Amino acid sequence: MYKLIYKKLPINKISYLNKEKDGFSAEGVGKKFYNSLKLSISKHGIKDPVYIEYGCKSYGDILKIIVGNNRLTIAHELGIKEIPCIIKNCKPDTYNIEGTVLNTDEEIKRYFHLPNQLQIRRDKDNNIDQIMPVYYMNVMDKYV
Repeated sequence: MYKLIYKKLPINKISYLNKEKDGFSAEGVGKKFYNSLKLSISKHGIKDPVYIEYGCKSYGDILKIIVGNNRLTIAHELGIKEIPCIIKNCKPDTYNIEGTVLNTDEEIKRYFHLPNQLQIRRDKDNNIDQIMPVYYMNVMDKYV
């Protein structure tokens, strides 16, 4: 059993996916995407929460970013101290995370800038596996 929680978190409490192993590189098309996203965030802030897991099998007992590495990296670069997050807490009985509990897809969608284009991916047991906003480069005109 898990709980989905919406909460703003200090960025220094969130672990990057593969930060220690892979670092971060934005080259080619990725660089255009990154720079465009950075410009948008610098002007308008972070409009979509990042997706984080806590206590799940893959990463253990850390707040691990699953979707939103670019937004978190940009937040670091711009000096943003906290960001909006949706946290999948896989250990709600032993690790309490205060925030707004999200029980339905509609409750999740209300935190996203383009809710009708949001992807909520589920596993074979219908548990939420990932929450992803639409690819920014396809809709960047809607973020300004």
